[in-house]
Amino acid sequence: MGAEKREISERWSLGTKEITRFFLTPFFCEPSVITSKEQTMAQVDPSEPVAAATIRADAILESLRQRPDAYLIAIAGIPGSGKTTLCDVLKSLQPDAVVVPMDGYHLPRCQLDAEGMRRRGAQYTFDAASCRSDLERLKQTRSGSFPTFDHAEKDPKPDMIRVTPLVPIIIVEGIYVLMRDWQLERLFDLRVFLDCDLDSATERLTLRHVACGISQTEDEARHRALTNDRLNSLEILADGCRERADLILPEGISLGPK
Repeated sequence: MGAEKREISERWSLGTKEITRFFLTPFFCEPSVITSKEQTMAQVDPSEPVAAATIRADAILESLRQRPDAYLIAIAGIPGSGKTTLCDVLKSLQPDAVVVPMDGYHLPRCQLDAEGMRRRGAQYTFDAASCRSDLERLKQTRSGSFPTFDHAEKDPKPDMIRVTPLVPIIIVEGIYVLMRDWQLERLFDLRVFLDCDLDSATERLTLRHVACGISQTEDEARHRALTNDRLNSLEILADGCRERADLILPEGISLGPK
């Protein structure tokens, strides 16, 4: 591994592998009730990703306490907004929940041409119809099998997540889960959108693309983030995904006083 790639991987690891260490350290936060699109929040340093994700997770869990019958939860946001880190924290706080990542519905590379590979992550490089069909069936039966995305193979793997009727909460996370054309909004009992500054997201994606082997250098990774991920982000915002959410969580938040 080259020196630049090693350094970037180490920087990325600081944000993605600190969860166990973080939960061994006391973290104090006064609980607050956040209702539909109500925000009583102060700023926390967003460079502490797990701390920020824990605050967001607390807000979601408080909202769920007001919705005791909630089953399907959507977590949406632009690329790099912190969805995966948030879901990791939610799982640690709610171990009986199951996370279904939208990334499992990537079209496999064998179905993409050169332009599709360059724009991988755009709406048309996902199987939205299968995602909708699987979630509709889940809503009806409370059971099913779902794909994940193998970052080593860079392709989806079917039937890797199994849900039984004993699972109390399903968290569906992905950049397009609130997109109008995907027609998923009606299925969710709670819709969450993670606000994130576009430039901050670009920096996170730059590190991620190198660490995951999508790009070989930081310059190449930043170019991909700006010419691919940024386009997807603008499409998500223009579509009104943020406005369709029940709960909007800014970046780097803490719950304010009741």
